Amino acid sequence: MKSQLYDYWSTSFYEFENESHDDIKQEVLDYLYVYKNNYDSREYDTAPLAKVGKIFETDMRFFHNAEKDVSFRLSIKSIQEFCMSAVREAIIHKNGEIPSEAAVIMLDSWAHITNDGGYHDTHNHANCSWCGIYCIEGGESSRETLNGVNRFHSPLSSNSLDAGTHYLAANAWNWVPQDGHLLVFPSYLMHSALPYEGKVDRVVISFNTTTQGEKYNENLCRNT
Repeated sequence: MKSQLYDYWSTSFYEFENESHDDIKQEVLDYLYVYKNNYDSREYDTAPLAKVGKIFETDMRFFHNAEKDVSFRLSIKSIQEFCMSAVREAIIHKNGEIPSEAAVIMLDSWAHITNDGGYHDTHNHANCSWCGIYCIEGGESSRETLNGVNRFHSPLSSNSLDAGTHYLAANAWNWVPQDGHLLVFPSYLMHSALPYEGKVDRVVISFNTTTQGEKYNENLCRNT
């Protein structure tokens, strides 16, 4: 039997591991806790009703502001560069190429420090194309107990589920944050961070990117 497969509207996730994470982890954590101690009383500016319990969030220009800070750490810059390179790889794999005049640009970036049942309710990210979650400290996040996992919801639906549409039955997928691991995903996906409790905090950096028609450098990375 001759056949031809046409595969459209699939959703791809890309996980990358930063092999240098152990060398920079503590320096990044030290920076974040100084930041938290200075701003712990501030109100959340973005989607405050979606964040519940003990969850601290930086502002939405974490990478950009860190570079301007007198206590800036090169380890934070290295994470930013790692994330941008990873997004580049994901885009090339998914699209087959990136137009020669295009550049990957980081729009927003922010860090979360979570514990004592804190969580982030279901949401997606508007006005961007690819997003990422980089784990600084996964703590006791667990797939078995669903402690601190990131849950992603299927963008597809079916009026009838039977043996023929069994592949649609899994309407959610859980990603477990691990130290030095980055998950890159399309911005349209609804997702959440489930409640987390542990002896150490769960610490992640999230970001949004866009790809625009401007000249790019050798690494296809740009910080604005």
